[in-house]
Amino acid sequence: MPMKPEQSSQVKPWILWTALFALLALGFHVIVESAVQLVFAKRSGIWRQFEEFREKAGNDGSSLEQFARKAGLDPYLGWGKSEARVHEPPPGQAKSRTVLFVGDSVTAGHDVQGGVEDYPALLAAKLGGQGVKIVNLAARGYGVDQMWLKLLTAAGSYRPDAIVLAYIPHDLIRPATNFNFGLPKPRFNFAGVRANLNLAENITDYIAEYESARSMFHLSDWYVSHYWTNKEYYAPSLFTGYYGQLYRHIGEGLAKLSHEWGIPVIVVKLTNQYAFGARDRLITLAASGLVRPSGWDKADVRYVDTDNCVVAKGKAEGVDLAKEFAHHPGPAGHRLLAECLEPFIDAAWRKPRLLAGLASAPPTPMAPLF
Repeated sequence: MPMKPEQSSQVKPWILWTALFALLALGFHVIVESAVQLVFAKRSGIWRQFEEFREKAGNDGSSLEQFARKAGLDPYLGWGKSEARVHEPPPGQAKSRTVLFVGDSVTAGHDVQGGVEDYPALLAAKLGGQGVKIVNLAARGYGVDQMWLKLLTAAGSYRPDAIVLAYIPHDLIRPATNFNFGLPKPRFNFAGVRANLNLAENITDYIAEYESARSMFHLSDWYVSHYWTNKEYYAPSLFTGYYGQLYRHIGEGLAKLSHEWGIPVIVVKLTNQYAFGARDRLITLAASGLVRPSGWDKADVRYVDTDNCVVAKGKAEGVDLAKEFAHHPGPAGHRLLAECLEPFIDAAWRKPRLLAGLASAPPTPMAPLF
């Protein structure tokens, strides 16, 4: 009877290579994940912002969801839904016109005495004698997308006679992220020419997803997903097409609003020197996109760049412009902004030809002003 060949006790090479590859992949994951958890996550700011939100909720004695409601978080706006500051004309002065502002923390008056030293308040003091009412709906951290959404949701109740959408250059990049200042926010995406608004995620769910990724040791995957979803924000120079399309979409909406309501809309680029990638390119795209030719024949949308006026006045008065407009301006900076914007606001409905003559041409990339 023929003898059977001896069975080899050696493990096949492909099994060894597979096991070795799996061990290397596991080791690589452990190294990367440990680096993310111990170093990167803490430096990214997201972890710290979540902890701050959790601490505020704890100090308030509320759950995360309860505190989110108290803080006015909103899926359509993100935050800032109820923020409004109204400056009525002086007693005895009949109201003649209402000017409504939307903007970010500069227009909201952060780092100055809000409602007194911010430039909308200074304009209210200057124009109140003419019966002008100023409504300030600005909110900290807003990008031009949230400013537009705030107009859609809140402007109608004030029946404005003119609208001012005021932004600093950094507000042009904020629409590309779904998360800012530790809070989820809405984000526009485009399918061809069609704009789709992804609503802000519930903060409780957002934090729960993050904490789950952290505890299950795959936080690195969470960050990869986060950065990929918001790639236009983190690499703006590679995605200027997205920004151009977004600004044109908002510009079309502003033109339609102006046409249907029969009021002027003034788009204002406020002086600010905060630097970020593709800054000059986005400024140029916004100047042409937010104020764009459209089919709305009664639309009156104007563009104003405060830089030249602010620089001229600031230098004449000896203001340290580089320091004043590095981030949030102080009282001197707000005073300059108010003085430079007053002719535009004053002329918005009374002297449309004057407004047209004052309007600034779209800027071109240039060296720092200061």
